Amino acid sequence: MPAPDLELARVRSLAEYGHERLDTLCATVGIAAPEQRSAHAVFQMVSESWGQAPLGDAPAWENDLTDDGTPFEFSLGFETEKPELRLLFESQADAGPLSQHSSWHAGLALQARLQARKLCDCSQLQQILPLFEPSPDFLPRFSLWHAAVLGEHGASLFKAYLNPEIVGVPHSRGLVQRALERLGMSDAWSFVDQRLADDTRLPYFSLDLKTSQTGRVKLYATAVDADSVERLVADTGLQPGDATRWLSQLARSEGPYAGRPILTCFAFRRGANCPEATVHVPIRNYAPNDQEALERTRTLLTPAHAKQLEAALNALAKRPLWHSHGVLSYVSLRLGQGRVRVTTYLAPGAYTTGDTNDRRSSGTIPTGRPSTIPP
Repeated sequence: MPAPDLELARVRSLAEYGHERLDTLCATVGIAAPEQRSAHAVFQMVSESWGQAPLGDAPAWENDLTDDGTPFEFSLGFETEKPELRLLFESQADAGPLSQHSSWHAGLALQARLQARKLCDCSQLQQILPLFEPSPDFLPRFSLWHAAVLGEHGASLFKAYLNPEIVGVPHSRGLVQRALERLGMSDAWSFVDQRLADDTRLPYFSLDLKTSQTGRVKLYATAVDADSVERLVADTGLQPGDATRWLSQLARSEGPYAGRPILTCFAFRRGANCPEATVHVPIRNYAPNDQEALERTRTLLTPAHAKQLEAALNALAKRPLWHSHGVLSYVSLRLGQGRVRVTTYLAPGAYTTGDTNDRRSSGTIPTGRPSTIPP
């Protein structure tokens, strides 16, 4: 079999690169053949708007989804014995100039195709979409992303990610409040609002594309130190100190987190007394390389899961992990059934060589047009 770098050298399009990375990841963590085929079918469907673009040395435009502009990212959810494979992606216009505004319309077109195939339910999302539509006078970080949980029979769940800061940070809280009110979830805003500090941002709003009875609504809030995270997760089922221990383990610090803020995700379900909280740690900002990021993460996993994560990182990285950075981008943690549930986010690096210094930091504003959102 040819060496992995020779295989990648033959890749001509972004879709081919994605399928190769997906193959590698599935084989490495032991995902069964039927599930692999389904994962490839979903990837083929969701990459239609950009898949035929030549790979090249740089992305067609500097999207905000990954550090190097790759418009998709994998993740492995270590919830059960078998890892759950997930895909986060951004749709892009297949013609004309690319921007956050064109990706909005491309995302809507994807949703229409998914709904026509009865793969999702957008009824909840349709109630709030007008609130999050980008303005031609403002340049946001992103406008619309989607995610898919990949299962044996295709995507078992699609999700949409909206930008509460779509017309600026100062308007984000009011926008989220109106969105939750439209969804009949005013109590959710009351729960979150009392926990927000003056410097807390609300960068993401997410919905499961399912019916209102079963779909979750998620809101993400930033925090710059462990105390702020503890305040956010109070009364969500986490014990005092849980989040601080996780952050000390993964970031080797209780803050302040100057590289990139910690994210707390509140997942609201109808009928539940309080949301489920997940702490997302941007480990690539606080570990010098992927090997160190792996060492910090493995202690939170079972031995079997730690071995699978190590294999996945070695398969996706283009250099030895001590000389690679940013493949393991985030680690998220929550409590479920009495134990820590871990999800690891794996950047495919279509436009990186694997050097420790060749990735920009996502979460910034692409150059070319002014914006009032701070980097």
